[in-house]
Order: sequence, then structure tokens, then C-alpha cells
Amino acid sequence: MLDADFTELATERLRLRALRADDAPALLALYADAEVMRHWIHPPWAALSQAQAAIEEARRDLASGRALHLALETRGDGLLAGSCALYDIAPGHRRATVGYLLAEPYWGRGMAREALAVLLGHGIDTLGLDRIEAEVTPHNFASQSVLARLGFRREGRLHARWRVGGMTRDVDLWALLRHDWQG
Repeated sequence: MLDADFTELATERLRLRALRADDAPALLALYADAEVMRHWIHPPWAALSQAQAAIEEARRDLASGRALHLALETRGDGLLAGSCALYDIAPGHRRATVGYLLAEPYWGRGMAREALAVLLGHGIDTLGLDRIEAEVTPHNFASQSVLARLGFRREGRLHARWRVGGMTRDVDLWALLRHDWQG
């Protein structure tokens, strides 16, 4: 299903490409930002080794077909603006989950929607997915808005789904079905 030789997807402002070893410092900065991680399913990172391990895991996941983890690189200056992924890919069920993070300087500029539109199109048109899910915390209104504009529908709440910093966290399950995709 996934192509282990995946190179990149592109939008007007972004390149979505495989993570590289030299992304580790910028990836750490993204995942160490408490405000960026406020709605995430694990606490902010504290060490470069966490970024390095994530990059290595992304490489293994791509090779095995389990996930497509991508850097969001700005086309003008080549900076890491965020990351996104299709993961938990279940080819037999034609289903995957999408996740994404955007660095704070890029918030409110339509970049999450721009990146997700091309990633979702790849998932549906190239990978043949019929369903793409997303888990969003109930108070992450910006993410809910992005998903709704892309055709996702909220399906319900998963109570105490994740444990973060000693506390449980609810998430809302959102899904995009192939027939709702407007890409």
C-alpha cells in the first residue's frame, strides 16, 4: 500500500517529505513547545534523543507500510513548520488515522488545512483508503474547524482515552469517508 521510496507531496507553500536525521533539532523544538503540545496525547519532549527516536521510527514505519510520517517544510525558506502523518494504516480495512502538529508561528494561516488536504488526497486517491480517522481533544476548536472544513464528521467522544501527565484525556473521534471527500 505505502511506497517505501516515497519522496514528497507539495502544496503552494509547503513540501511534505519524509523526516530526515537532520530534522531532529527542529522536530524537538516543535514537540517541546508546551503550547503546541497542549492538546496532544503525550507530554512535551525534553531531549534530542526523543526526536531522533521518532525519526528512526518513522523510517521503519514507512518501510513496513504501517505509517507515513512527514515533515511540513516551508517552500520559501525550508524551515520545519510542523509534522503530519497517516498512521495505524490498516490496508485490509482501507483505513488509517491522521495526526498533525503545526509550530505556533504558522497558526491561523491556513497551513494545517493546506497540508492535510494534500495528505488526505494521497491517502484516498493513491493509497485507496475509504476511511481516515482523527482524534481531537474537545477544547481544540481550531483543529475541529480544520477537520470540519475538510469534510470530517464528529462521530462521538472517547472518554479517558489517553493518560497524559497523570491525568486522563477525552478525545472526540472524527472521520472522513471516501464519499465525503471533496478533494
